[in-house]
Amino acid sequence: MDFKQAVIENAWGGLSMDYGLLHLQLATPLVVLLILLIMIFTLNKLLFQPVLRTLDNRKQVIDNSQSQVARAIEEIEELRVEIDHKLHEARTQVMHLINEARDVGIHEKEVMIHTELEKLEEELEQNRAELQQQVTAAKAELQTVSVEIATNTAARLLS
Repeated sequence: MDFKQAVIENAWGGLSMDYGLLHLQLATPLVVLLILLIMIFTLNKLLFQPVLRTLDNRKQVIDNSQSQVARAIEEIEELRVEIDHKLHEARTQVMHLINEARDVGIHEKEVMIHTELEKLEEELEQNRAELQQQVTAAKAELQTVSVEIATNTAARLLS
């Protein structure tokens, strides 16, 4: 047996099959399987679990962001409703103030018109009284003038 053959047979012990260029030993697939399992375990610990953890964390951050956006949208909607309500109240108050100011203005205008009407009525009464006095004075003067004329005429006729 040559050295090469001795190494192949004794390398891992046990059965070996020689197919020319291909030499198979029973220990080789077991070692390969063991190395493969070690690699799977190592890759799982060093690569896959951190990547999966990162993906899970990323998904959690995205979910949190989406829930924050949903809460923000709800809050914005509540604020919009509140602002609409306050705006409606403000418009109602403004309309009330405008109506009240208009009513006050109309009332003041009516009071002013009534005051002016009373002043004009007083002035009219004063003018009527003056006119009545003037008429009375004119009648008295006319009476005096007519008495004078009658006396002058009677004196002329008799003379």
